[in-house]
Amino acid sequence: MASSAPTHRYTVRSHVENTGLTCSPSVARHIDRLARPYLSLEPGPCPPGAWEVVADTEPPASARPETVTAQGETSVRYAVDRARKTLYHLAPRGEAWVTQSLLRATRAIHRSTASRQGMLFLHAGLVELDGLGVALVGGSRAGKTTFVMASVLHGAGVMVCNDDVSLTAEPDGSGVRGVGWPRSVSVRLDTLDLLFGREAARAARSSLTHPANQTLGSLRESGVEEHGTALIYPWEYANLLDTRIGRSAAVDAIVHLGLADAPSETGATDVPLTERAGLLERHVLGLPNKHLNIFGHAPDDAAAGRTRDALAALPTFRFRYAFEDASREVARLAGHLRARVPARSPEQRPTDPATPAGPGRHR
Repeated sequence: MASSAPTHRYTVRSHVENTGLTCSPSVARHIDRLARPYLSLEPGPCPPGAWEVVADTEPPASARPETVTAQGETSVRYAVDRARKTLYHLAPRGEAWVTQSLLRATRAIHRSTASRQGMLFLHAGLVELDGLGVALVGGSRAGKTTFVMASVLHGAGVMVCNDDVSLTAEPDGSGVRGVGWPRSVSVRLDTLDLLFGREAARAARSSLTHPANQTLGSLRESGVEEHGTALIYPWEYANLLDTRIGRSAAVDAIVHLGLADAPSETGATDVPLTERAGLLERHVLGLPNKHLNIFGHAPDDAAAGRTRDALAALPTFRFRYAFEDASREVARLAGHLRARVPARSPEQRPTDPATPAGPGRHR
């Protein structure tokens, strides 16, 4: 299975972990682009004892098989050698899938470390909306992706993450910080039509490079995904929305988001202090990864408890909006938050400026 292309060793760094990567320089360049601004990649081997993710190398006979099958996607096969702390990519071949597979495995290792350190994973997007860090909480089809994209296009938002943020209480008790991860953004096709118009949306979809977009059409045909979906890498997201992406942000407010079925349901309401913890707990992720939870992720319960308490103390709201009015509703929520959430002074707010998701055009 070894490729004729030469491989090189790299180190991938995050705020919680360093891991090794062995692959061709071309694949490394793609991973570097996809991982920004959340992870950094640099030439050279990582320190001994770290997990390694490897391509184009025959695994030892003792390595155990591991398969990842995501809905609507081609299955990805790995081999895991726990004694050597090495994960080998086996299939499918092709540069696009090797890149996606290595990044997915690397991300899983780093997120597992974050979980062990007590970081809380929440089914939520995180956006800086008019200078406030807002965690948009909700399950699938709650309208998070549409609202985040609309806020960015509205000129009021910077996306930190789209769907699952890791949260930790600040050591000095000043609040909570949310950190994003290099994951593709799953976007409903009618969201693209709504925000960009059909012709521009069609052109955007034709330029997307995630290999799973070749097979995701089957979900719509089978009725699993009524509106159809496309996967957008962070750098593609930045280019499409002419924006930059933030690595992390202080969280100033929590908004439990949902789509309204009728105009009378739209608007914002406060969540009482007594209901916040229970409402939030429904959206805490029990596992740090959708797949590959094989690296040890049992959390530091004391640290996770401090984060839960800090989140429950934040201003918390419910917000329902009409899908077709997403752009207008961004301004409505932003106005409500400005009136209800105390703004921090620059001295109180740790800075983490947004950075490009990767090299690309920015008009």
